[in-house]
Amino acid sequence: MADVLTYRIPNKEKVHKVGFFTQARMPYEANGFFISNHNKSAIYKFDEAEGDQKADFFFSERPPYAVSKKEYLIGAESLLNSFPIFNLRKAVYGRVKSAQFDSSKCAELFDKLCEEYPNAFVYLASSPQFGTWIGASPEVLLSMHGKQGYTMSLAGTRRVNTVVEDWEDKEMEEQYLVSEYIQNRLLTQELQEIEQHGPFDMEAGPVKHLRTDFSFYSPNKSALEIALELHPTPAVAGVPTKVAQDLIATLEPFHRDLYTGFIGVVSEEHSYLYVNLRCCQIQEGKAFLYLGGGYTSQSIPEDEWEETENKAQTLLNSMEKVSLV
Repeated sequence: MADVLTYRIPNKEKVHKVGFFTQARMPYEANGFFISNHNKSAIYKFDEAEGDQKADFFFSERPPYAVSKKEYLIGAESLLNSFPIFNLRKAVYGRVKSAQFDSSKCAELFDKLCEEYPNAFVYLASSPQFGTWIGASPEVLLSMHGKQGYTMSLAGTRRVNTVVEDWEDKEMEEQYLVSEYIQNRLLTQELQEIEQHGPFDMEAGPVKHLRTDFSFYSPNKSALEIALELHPTPAVAGVPTKVAQDLIATLEPFHRDLYTGFIGVVSEEHSYLYVNLRCCQIQEGKAFLYLGGGYTSQSIPEDEWEETENKAQTLLNSMEKVSLV
């Protein structure tokens, strides 16, 4: 039985493929569809099947651990207490939220997400390698058209209907740290004509973010090479990156798997790679949503919990509509 791959790049047609995901090995082939886990220790490449192959969904039987609010707040306080000890400036703390979902409606959910979020990268992928995942990500890790490249810094979150003129210092600091990191990573590579624009507001379903855009020209490096240098950004890890990653791995009571990895299509002509956010793992009768929030020293855990609840609505709203059909 072959693996399932369906995706929709913003403003493009839906793509349905039958084939197999295999773990890629270095040096990575520069063309194809790729999906990585959160720390790039596993990068999967999709190869189309030859002949007439039937695809089916593979559902993992091991559910990730979904924490209670009390557990989350205790973990968040531990994270904040670690900031002065490890000289942290930012760290992303995540959790898993479980919800009832009819797993026979994965294809319908994909179509609904495409309809509801035209500016997101929407995908549905299933394989014995990692189970069944679906998502609608607003965050571009990297896009390239020939040698012209583009990336973004997306950090700071509010509900769309928040009636406040100015973003708070915590949210501005979070955006600044991610933008600073991306600018520095671009400068260390063989790139030219680097430009930065922003920050400005960007709506993503029920929430809005602060966003800064970067453009550049790459005479020598491929899209995949640049993406591997950029990922993970502080938007999904922290500052300093390695310290934040190690602390996150210690404090988060679940394994991120594909959450906060990168996903998308790479070719010499056009490449579209996204950060795997607003995503969930589907199991029999259940959906496990992966959610996170950026912490700085000014963060309030109760507020960050509410932020993850707001982010969950991206998928939950569409799940509810599909379930009513």
